[in-house]
Amino acid sequence: MAESTLSTLNAEEKPRSESIFQNLGSIIYDRVKDKKEKYRHYNLERVQEEAFATFFDLAQEYTSIDVLYLISVAVPKEFLGLESALHILDFKTSRLEKVCDSVQGLIPPEKRVQSGLNILEHPYETHNCMIFPIRGNEALTQLIPFLSKSPILGLFEICPKEGMDTKRRFFLEKFTNRIGFNLHQKMLIQQNINHLKFINQLVSDIEHNVISPNMYYRLFLIRLKKSLVTYGQAQERLGNLLGSVKDLDEGLSRELSEICQCIQRNNQSLEEDWKALSKHYEHTSLFLETLLRRDHFEKGTYVLRRQVCNFRAEIIEPLLERYIPIFEKKKIMIDNLLESVPDEEVTLFVDKGLISQVFDNLFSNAVKYVQQVEDELGNKIKLLSYNRQILKDFFGKGINGFRFNFFTTGKPLSMEESRKIFEEGYRAASAGKERGTGHGLSFVKNVVEIHGGRVGCEPQKFGNLFYFILPLKG
Repeated sequence: MAESTLSTLNAEEKPRSESIFQNLGSIIYDRVKDKKEKYRHYNLERVQEEAFATFFDLAQEYTSIDVLYLISVAVPKEFLGLESALHILDFKTSRLEKVCDSVQGLIPPEKRVQSGLNILEHPYETHNCMIFPIRGNEALTQLIPFLSKSPILGLFEICPKEGMDTKRRFFLEKFTNRIGFNLHQKMLIQQNINHLKFINQLVSDIEHNVISPNMYYRLFLIRLKKSLVTYGQAQERLGNLLGSVKDLDEGLSRELSEICQCIQRNNQSLEEDWKALSKHYEHTSLFLETLLRRDHFEKGTYVLRRQVCNFRAEIIEPLLERYIPIFEKKKIMIDNLLESVPDEEVTLFVDKGLISQVFDNLFSNAVKYVQQVEDELGNKIKLLSYNRQILKDFFGKGINGFRFNFFTTGKPLSMEESRKIFEEGYRAASAGKERGTGHGLSFVKNVVEIHGGRVGCEPQKFGNLFYFILPLKG
């Protein structure tokens, strides 16, 4: 059933994907034709075309924003004999500053002062100059914080304005637009470089202030366990003394017996607390050390640390211990069919920490989204059912698949929703008022696919079946 379902989904996705690419290709060809006609209509002079070409060549050759400033003022001066100045918005102070001109070149940051020009969205004239707004790429506007309200990055001042005919003004508007697009891209590059530097520093701080100190909790738990053993031995010794004291002093014996029972109750309570703390520590440490792994940040993707893993004993059972009380509180029935595949038949070489979080996300979603339904016999049920199966040769000859199925009762998703449910940020209409970001299933998809597996969702009569399939080591 799994293979046929996946084949159907793939067959549906293929023409859909081809249609998207065909539409995109058609759009781009239309835009190329449109630009071709516009440039014919522009009827630029030879020197203006050379100015454009020089600007584009040098803007691509250099990555520095400061060099782009210099190129922007040098080209009009060299090709058109015009003096110019760049006034750029400082995103930290939100003030307009003169950063470069064709007379003195770059202005050092410490010597930049606030510009007296007005920021308008259309070109305008001053006493002796023309002012053109420098616009960024509107599609990228949201990626730079200070551009959230306006796409204007600054102003381009051209002097003198005398002799500025319509054709030259038109060229300078287009030239200023090219400055804006290139400046916008370089700002984004610089922002990303600064972002990466911050992330790398943050990872170092996490290792130093979170991961390493977390290891001390393990030592604390070990010492606590030793103390519990010592207290247990003391309690045993006290119990042995009770027999000899009983014949000598019945009142003392009774009092010691009460003390012994009190110690025993406290020891049992401490033992339970120790077990709960140990499990919480193991769960939290596994997630912390997996998600905050330095390799993830350095590579820009999840980096796997594979090991042989027993899913039931090492992942599912520890998670169930945490979730079963929650399921019981929400009156969710659990149908566990894992016994249908003995553990010795399954050898999975996975990143235990990441796969644990895959299961955690699926259990967490069950808590939030499972709904009560009425079955064919009229019984009202609120059910979570999960099982696993071996799919022979699923990933090719000799490479079986390990499929984990996770069914919850509720309103079945539409076929469109079931295809989109694993997309980042997507939430189905049936999610209702439940809090969520639409990230959980996207994370599941990402982790499973990095392991070489697949994910899917199959709407069914009384609910929805989510599944993932991993390659099974032979």
